[in-house]
Amino acid sequence: MEFFGLDIGSQNIKLAQLKKIKDKYQLVAFGSAPSTTRGLISEAEGDLTALAEIIKKLHRDVGIKTKNVATALPQDQVFARMITLPFLSEEEIESALQWEAEQYIPIPLSEAILTYEIVNRKKENNRENIDLLLAAAPRSLVEKAVTALKMADLNPVSMEMEIISIARSLVSSENETVLVIDFGAKATDLAVVENRKVIFVYSIPTAGEAFTRAISLELGLEFSQSEAYKRSYGVDPEKLEGKINEAIKPILNTIVNEIKKTIQFYQDKGKSIKRIVLAGGGAALPQINILLAKELNLEVQIGDPFSQVVEDDLLNKIPATERALYSVALGLAIKEI
Repeated sequence: MEFFGLDIGSQNIKLAQLKKIKDKYQLVAFGSAPSTTRGLISEAEGDLTALAEIIKKLHRDVGIKTKNVATALPQDQVFARMITLPFLSEEEIESALQWEAEQYIPIPLSEAILTYEIVNRKKENNRENIDLLLAAAPRSLVEKAVTALKMADLNPVSMEMEIISIARSLVSSENETVLVIDFGAKATDLAVVENRKVIFVYSIPTAGEAFTRAISLELGLEFSQSEAYKRSYGVDPEKLEGKINEAIKPILNTIVNEIKKTIQFYQDKGKSIKRIVLAGGGAALPQINILLAKELNLEVQIGDPFSQVVEDDLLNKIPATERALYSVALGLAIKEI
């Protein structure tokens, strides 16, 4: 099936279409446009109409022919949990998940849409079990996404969590456990990826916008100027007398502490995370990878979602500083449907 990936972000909308060439991909089309103020989480009908118009125009402007689209839901709006069940048939899993979901999903099941992915099958004490990644999204959010896409004259064919898409684009190697950290605008999302499968997800409700607000309050700057300073100086202690670094540090420390808890959890289970891969706008902050490597005592890399894509003239039109922003769109475009 021919389709493209669409990332409906809270700040920008990105899309990408790929073509498979042996074990690599070729970029067919890409594009980006500013999103509406609240994106899919807005309850205003006018915002949804405006969002659909932006998507429709972007799709037309980049010249994508197919109307089939795969998209992702905001990670901080989706509830996810890894659960273990006895080996069951597909019909039995569907039934069991209804009971399991009631324990873990903080909204009524009548207001949620459930999905799952089998992550692992294993034998313990002569019993075969299956590990599932259970996810639930508010039905209203899914319906808004579908409505916006149809208003944009598109045909939605797939929908998943953003962090799943990000992991797919950034982690291509087998036989290792990687922690993917996505620094978004409103949340920092974590995913533990084992053998290219997401086995744990967690959302920290603070990220890029909180960094910018902290700089604005600390230095008495307008939000737009604070955003520019953040992007230019990041957490480099040598730039601007370290003032940006000092403003960001309290919020970043909160995030680092949550990351440490995730790493410790897997160490306690006898597993080890080999490296960390950064994604999202925050991954481009100067010195962020160096600071995290020092704090976490692990190798920290800036993720390249185009690592599985052939370098050509079209790909080279995307500045290196903007490539990390396409992690969700690329992961969706790589998805097998």
